[in-house]
Amino acid sequence: RTGAADQPERDADRAIEALGGRGHLVGHSYGAVTAMLAAQRRPDVIRSLVLLEPACYDVARGGRGVEGHIRGMAPVFAVADDPQVDGEEFLARFAAGMGAQMPDLDAGACETIAARIRATPAPWEVDLRTDTPRLVPTLVITGDETPMYTEVAAALEAQGATHLALPGTGHRPQDSDEGMAAICRWQEEHSA
Repeated sequence: RTGAADQPERDADRAIEALGGRGHLVGHSYGAVTAMLAAQRRPDVIRSLVLLEPACYDVARGGRGVEGHIRGMAPVFAVADDPQVDGEEFLARFAAGMGAQMPDLDAGACETIAARIRATPAPWEVDLRTDTPRLVPTLVITGDETPMYTEVAAALEAQGATHLALPGTGHRPQDSDEGMAAICRWQEEHSA
């Protein structure tokens, strides 16, 4: 991360450039939005795409989990520009919207992290094409069957993606032996 915030439009171009030719892209959570945009822009340079617990909500609008998540998080993003909401309060709202506990951070860390999130577009506001798996071989790996991620996986699977559910791996299935092995197998299968 080199910018003040995640900016999928900018970062997709940076990912394509970083490939230096043809290569594989892996995106986790919000990073999956960037990876999908890159695949849509330059499918000719991407051998395969792996999306881990993808926050690509635009492709699964209407799903109960996705819409519930958006309802919970939209008020948080609505106060992103409000100077009366300090970093600690913003992160508390963000954590509550995610259904998580507020992390134990000092005021400076809260301000730094909040500033980054405040400057990042809401993931459901990034326009994504649902046909990406038709452009680039796509593997979607989900963990604990969180509805919003499984709905995204189902929408992409309907377009030709392969979906692998790894229960018990939480929001980071790539950290499990099975998840890493699946990523490696996928990339080997699509290296030609």
